[in-house]
Amino acid sequence: MDNRLTDSELEIIRILWREKRPLKVSEFRDELEERRGWNKSTTQTVVTRMRDKGIIEPLDRYGVARYVPLITEDEYTLTEGKAVLERFGSAKALAMAMVRNGNLTDSDVEELRDYFKMGGDGK
Repeated sequence: MDNRLTDSELEIIRILWREKRPLKVSEFRDELEERRGWNKSTTQTVVTRMRDKGIIEPLDRYGVARYVPLITEDEYTLTEGKAVLERFGSAKALAMAMVRNGNLTDSDVEELRDYFKMGGDGK
């Protein structure tokens, strides 16, 4: 499976992750039309490409395909995070640059500090 997602593919899989249930194309097409201006053909093309790449899978019930993601949000975040770090060099340098440029708020930094103090398990 190619875990790299285009922006369009990410739009669809985020809806699937959010809803946490198999969805028919018609169940997310309206949202994409409203938010992104996609028509029926555009949505179907992206869905077909995602299916062919092994990112989503249709579950066929009574002749109607309902799609489920084959990659979890955590798996994707980890894959993308690793790719960013490989390009950037180190997590520390990236975090420092984000703090300096205002991309991480004081609240974000405090939350991360608490997370690491607890051993990374959030408990």
